[in-house]
Amino acid sequence: MIQVRNLFFKHEEYFVLTDISLEIKEGSFTAIIGANGSGKSTLAKHFNGLLLPTKGDVIVDEINTRKNQVEIRKKVGLVFQDFQDQIVYPIAQEDVAFGLENLGLPEAHIKKIVNETLEKLNIKKLANSNVNTLSLGQKQLIALAGVLAMRPKYIIFDEPTTMLDGVNKKNILSIIKELNEKEKLTIILITNVLDDLRYAKRIVVLKEGKIIFNDRKELLDKKILSEAQLYV
Repeated sequence: MIQVRNLFFKHEEYFVLTDISLEIKEGSFTAIIGANGSGKSTLAKHFNGLLLPTKGDVIVDEINTRKNQVEIRKKVGLVFQDFQDQIVYPIAQEDVAFGLENLGLPEAHIKKIVNETLEKLNIKKLANSNVNTLSLGQKQLIALAGVLAMRPKYIIFDEPTTMLDGVNKKNILSIIKELNEKEKLTIILITNVLDDLRYAKRIVVLKEGKIIFNDRKELLDKKILSEAQLYV
């Protein structure tokens, strides 16, 4: 479980997040939504210790993000909005192996995990491809494979459909759904696109760095969306 307790985060002179408290339960599918500048991506970066609270705490499986960031980042994977920045090596399978190599795992074990991960995402055929020749949708799957190869319990997707066309948007959302339902991974989806919410079970709405809604998706109404400056 990820627990956020009275989180405040200050950037320069301003609080970007104010008194945020919430729980992300194992196996859940939570979407965090809000208009641009609402603080949702800033909050997401607290879940895996990329950012640390100015005040308050973030606890992942009883580990405070202030205390053991290496262990936290093994548990919580993050696929960035600009996923191309996550790709380090030009050859797809080498990039997927990058994080595992940093753990010092045996080469045979790394190869096995990389192959399993590529197969899981149905992109084994891209293993020897130069990433620069791939489509945006394929590059995103390579970035996701690099995260999945680390075997995290929690995966954050920061605005995963922003750079994609209609077909690739549908594909990545279906993959995210499958990771939650079949692989039992805990999913945290950051978005300001209401259509991205189709598979989420719980919705957290941010406005100006504060939570204004945190409940089941069925209870989200147009009044809340309007207040958050999100429109159908």
